[in-house]
Amino acid sequence: MKTQTRSRWWVVRKELDPSQSSILMALSFILPLVIWSVASYGPWWKVAHQVTVSAESPRLQSIYSVGDRLAPSVWKEFSTAIKEDNEEILAARKSGQPQASTARQNKKIVRQIHPIATVNGWLTREQELADDSIRKTWIDLAEGKLKATKEPLTVENLGVVKANAEMLTKAGTDWPTEALLKLLPQSSEEVSRPVYLVPPGVVAVSFWQGITATKPDAGEAGAERKTLLQRYAESWRTIVLGFLLAISVAIPLGLLCGTYDFASKLAEPFVNFFSYMPAPAFGVVLMAIFGLDLGPKIMLVFLGTLPSAILMISKTTRSLDGSLLEAAQTLGANQRQLLTTVVIPGVLPSLYKDLRLLFGTAWTWLVIAELLGFKSGLAEIIDTHGRRFQFDIVYPAILLIGLSGFFMDQILAYLARFFFPWMDQPKKGFLSRFFSGRARILGPAKQPVTSTPEAPTASPS
Repeated sequence: MKTQTRSRWWVVRKELDPSQSSILMALSFILPLVIWSVASYGPWWKVAHQVTVSAESPRLQSIYSVGDRLAPSVWKEFSTAIKEDNEEILAARKSGQPQASTARQNKKIVRQIHPIATVNGWLTREQELADDSIRKTWIDLAEGKLKATKEPLTVENLGVVKANAEMLTKAGTDWPTEALLKLLPQSSEEVSRPVYLVPPGVVAVSFWQGITATKPDAGEAGAERKTLLQRYAESWRTIVLGFLLAISVAIPLGLLCGTYDFASKLAEPFVNFFSYMPAPAFGVVLMAIFGLDLGPKIMLVFLGTLPSAILMISKTTRSLDGSLLEAAQTLGANQRQLLTTVVIPGVLPSLYKDLRLLFGTAWTWLVIAELLGFKSGLAEIIDTHGRRFQFDIVYPAILLIGLSGFFMDQILAYLARFFFPWMDQPKKGFLSRFFSGRARILGPAKQPVTSTPEAPTASPS
């Protein structure tokens, strides 16, 4: 029984039945996701403290910034040092000899609240050095005018805020000459994974936030920034225009090279030579010719796709059955008719498959193309946030490129059965199984038509 079951799955050059194919197609996506999840959520990663509120202390040899991940022992040392600094300040005040401080040192302490104020929407990122606005934030928070909606302050830090706000208010427009208390470090507990190993859940949340984000109104902070979907549209524009330009040149040239040996010997040697030249090497030349905006991006996709398109289409054209040409010539077809009524219609289904493959290769040039001149599209997200190691933002952009290419290819493969119904079509398409099942999409299977040969009739004498 085991041997029979195994033979159903492992048979040389025999297609699996629909249920087996569906299971394997699902596993091809599930298995990488399982491996990713096990690597991300496995119990071997230690818990670390990701800093959300930071401070500096002369007791420490290192300076920790917001976003740093600290081991529990380092976090304890960090927190203890800041607490001891505040205890010294309070002890000096109690003794009647408060610690003296400069305006610059106190401004540095006041700026501690900027990261958490940005998260809660009290300040913008651009107000990192706007001391007057930050100072007002301390006073408003102490008076209860501001509420933490995303990242609350601890009870101890709220006490620090009230104590410092009182001193800031007494000083009026000047800065206190007495040392202010430091905000105590705060953190969120995070798993200490490598920075590039972002869990699937985090990527999914970031992806959803990206595609549902709306562009701020004019005049608001960040109004000049584009949303993920806007950058996605820019990437589609680059790919489609570059690809259409490439195939508009490659199709006629490839058909001529595959049909006429004269055109093949004249064009293909140089095209083959040019295909070994890396298209990104022409980036500087393209920017010099087409500027720094959309032009060089489209032309890089064009140059990257064109050589392989010409060679692939010419090879497909040469694979046309020669007996079709001989039959047409026997019927009196001239050279123009051979090309327009035999060659082109004969290679059209195979040409369609070639264009599907070429459109997939065009996506591989996207990231390089969009980095030419002024950065744009999804490549700008990948490059900008990748340099900051913000892979929770980078991975959704990469996945969006992969999903776009994959689903576009599946849609084109599905449409082929309507464009070329006379050709043998694959019956195990991904979209057919995913959306409505093979039976619903393809309809009832057609029974083969059998005919009995008719008896030969005598020709009239």
